[in-house]
Formats: sequence, C-alpha cells, structure tokens
Amino acid sequence: HEKKEKQFFTYFILTFGVTLGIAFAGNLLTLYLFYEVLTLATFPLVIHSGSREALISGKKYLIYSFLGAAVVLMGMFILFSFTSDLTFIPGGILNGENTKYHFIIYVLMFVGFGVKAALVPFHSWLPEAMVAPTPVSSLLHAVAVVKSGIFAITRVTYYIFGADAVRNTGANKYLIILVIISILMGSFLALHQENLKKRLAYSTISQLGYILLGILLLNKNAFTGSMMHLLNHAVIKITLFFCVGEIMYTTKKTKISEINGIGKSMPITMWCFTISTISLIGIPPTNGFISKWLLAEGALYEGKAAFPAILLLSAMLTALYLLPITTAAFFKKENSGTMTIVMSTDNQAVNTNEKIKKHIKSKYEAPLKMLIPIICITFITVILGLFPNFILDFLRVMAAEIMN
Repeated sequence: HEKKEKQFFTYFILTFGVTLGIAFAGNLLTLYLFYEVLTLATFPLVIHSGSREALISGKKYLIYSFLGAAVVLMGMFILFSFTSDLTFIPGGILNGENTKYHFIIYVLMFVGFGVKAALVPFHSWLPEAMVAPTPVSSLLHAVAVVKSGIFAITRVTYYIFGADAVRNTGANKYLIILVIISILMGSFLALHQENLKKRLAYSTISQLGYILLGILLLNKNAFTGSMMHLLNHAVIKITLFFCVGEIMYTTKKTKISEINGIGKSMPITMWCFTISTISLIGIPPTNGFISKWLLAEGALYEGKAAFPAILLLSAMLTALYLLPITTAAFFKKENSGTMTIVMSTDNQAVNTNEKIKKHIKSKYEAPLKMLIPIICITFITVILGLFPNFILDFLRVMAAEIMN
C-alpha cells in the first residue's frame, strides 16, 4: 500500500548487505566506508513517500549523518598519523598508552559515531525520520542505522583504543554525562508524544543511552549487559514498531487517544505489544531485566551508585509512557465517533451504520502474513528472557578477551 515496492525492497536489501559489511569489517577504514554507504542506502527509504515532510526529514538525516562522519574522519586522520594502523585487535592497538591527542581522538570518534546512535544533542534526526514506512522505522531504530553507530563506538572503544587506554584518557567520565542526559531526556520527551511512532522514537534515544553507558563503564559486567541490551532492545523495538505499523495499516490510527478499546478487536497484536512493553521496562524475568541488571552491576563495580538509580528512574518513565498505550487498548471504551453515522430514524441508514461497524471490526486484526512475524519476534523476546545463558556465555568470553 506504500507503493513503489520494487524500489523499496531494492534499497531495503541493499541496507542489509551494507550492515553485514559493517559487521564483518576487519579495520576502521573498511567499517567507515560501509558506514557512509549505509547513509546513502537508507536515505531513499526515509524519503520513500516523496512528501514534503519526508524530503525535509531526509535532508536533515543526510546533514546529521555526513557531519558526524566528517568528525569521525578527522579523528581517523589524527589516529593514523600516530599509529599507522587501524586494524581491529581485541584490547586495542594503543597498548594502554596515553597522550593528550588520544583524548581528542576518542571524543571525536565517539561523538561522530554517536550521531547515528542518537546521542543527545545530536538526536533530532531520529524522530523526524518517522515519516518513513513502518518497516523502515524499525530498521532505523532497532537494527541497522542506530546500532551501526553503537557497533562502531564499541569497535573504537575496545578494538582500537582498549579499555585501559580509554580509562587513561579520562574521556569516558565526560562522555557519560551526555549519555545520562540521553537516557533521561529521551524518556521525558517520550512522555509528551501523542503520536505512537514518535513515542517509540524518543524511547529509542533513551534505550540507546543504556548501551552507551555500558560501553563507557569499561568493565566486564557492564560490557556484557550493554551487548545483551543491544540484542534485547532490537527484538523488543522491532515488535513494538510492527504492532504500531499493524494498527496504522488496519485502522489508519496514529495517535494514542484514538486506540481506546482496540485490544478487544486486535488481541494478538496488543498482547504482543504488552509483552514487549513489559520487557522494555525491565520487569523480571524478561530479557530487558537481565541486561539492565548487568548494567547496574557494572555501575556498582565502578563505585557509581547513582547510575543504577538513574536506570531505575528511566525504567519507571518507560512504564509511564508505554503502559498507557496498553491500558487504553484493553481497559478504555472504544472510540465510536469515527464509525457512527449521524442519528437518523431511517432504518436503512441505521442498518448501513451497523454494517460499517461490523466491517471495521472484522478488519481490525491484520492478515496472518503480518501477525506471524510479530508473534515469532515476541516469542524470541520471551526466550531471551527465560534462557539468556547461551547468549551471555558468548558475551562473557568476548568480554574476557578484550579486557585481560
């Protein structure tokens, strides 16, 4: 229904390919090249509708992305002038060395890659990109774009600098301030959004802050929690966006005030949304709880007792901006104004009105080809919460390798 399907799926598949290029890059230069191509591959998806709003959002996306990439490139030039090497090596290529230039280089790279990771104050492109089709929103917020920024920061931190070198520069102490602001600001801004997709967009800014916090704490527990949350947030946010996209597709409703009682007509969709909501809040035994617990442990290991309190506050705010969607869907009376024809004594008009109501209600739950992916991803979310060890064991081995 969005039209231009061939163009859409061409760029969609290209984005997957470029993302794999980022994942398998063996050095910072290769990663950077694929990182730049990712911007070009996703730009046509952002402006897919061709509307004026989409074009403005696309322009903003390009400007922010290329400015961030330019800052990264500056850092790469300075780094290469000292090391003549940009290869990814566990523990970094600097051997814990520290110069005043290392502080500058790390800040440049963190901030540059942080643009795509929606780090405050470089986040405003992300909510604007909500004009894109819902699968693109999911791609931007859960998988390819924002996570490429997170992935690049992880590579720079642990495979170029190394935890000891970053700690010696002291840059992480200053950058954590921006991360804490991102966590809280994203949550507070989400509270004020009436549009469903925009509420999820600001939620993403907050949740990405969790991952960045774990990276900057520079210990094994925090790193494991950070990488676990990278995966958990992906499956949770994909489900949430797909559920919202299904609501928009079947009912044309985009605002929270419009979905009262919709859970009775779309029970499968809204139960999947509810399970993902509980997971994102971090209520045990969900997958979100496990990663946030590890992040809190990592913060306490560094003697930062305030950080778990901030994570708890953010979890409470997450509940405040997501649970009202669930309660509106299941516990409020359905909005009937849009379905009711003007009062008439004419029996024909009344019968027509009843037919419209029945037709709309029968069309509420989406086709199986839309429901099955949502159910499958929700199932993955549950499994990651109940049986996380097969992922955690892998991440702990990785953490031990890069922090010997």
